[in-house]
Amino acid sequence: MRFTPAISSPAHRRPSRRRALVVCTATVAAAVSVAGCSHTSSVSLDEFAADRSTRLPALPAISPIACDPGSAEPGETVTRAAGGPDTPPDAVAAYHHAVITTRDAAQVAAAVAPGQSMGSPALIEAAFDGFPAGTTYCLRMRQTDATTVLATLDCQPPGAPVAQYKVRATTTGAPGQVRLTGEVDQ
Repeated sequence: MRFTPAISSPAHRRPSRRRALVVCTATVAAAVSVAGCSHTSSVSLDEFAADRSTRLPALPAISPIACDPGSAEPGETVTRAAGGPDTPPDAVAAYHHAVITTRDAAQVAAAVAPGQSMGSPALIEAAFDGFPAGTTYCLRMRQTDATTVLATLDCQPPGAPVAQYKVRATTTGAPGQVRLTGEVDQ
């Protein structure tokens, strides 16, 4: 005599292969998930925190301000280039490029004459705050004497309208060593 199990009761039915496969797959996925989350290295979350001592590179405004050096009138300089220490307009350009484009405190300090307050960390930080990352700009400058530059700075922060500032910059130093001593509104 053969034993035949009763199949009429749902409690005694075998699980279907499909349901068994789903249960096994879910169990394996859960095990892998738990194993993948285990902390096996000595890396802490602090190591992934943003380094607040460095700044993010500037992102350009959605519609950058046009700055065509070819639009300069005789005796004018139109630029947003990096500038340098060769002439007073170059020194003004170096300062603004360091503040607005590179956002590098060391470059800002290098563009300012030693001992000048605008080279202090607090005023450099204030300059960065005045020009948010992504601001585009154009300088239109005219040197009026050996140490003075009149500049019109058109700038546009991301998502904001164009602003214009007119400043009188003063410089010091021989060609190749020219640095800013100050800027005031004209």
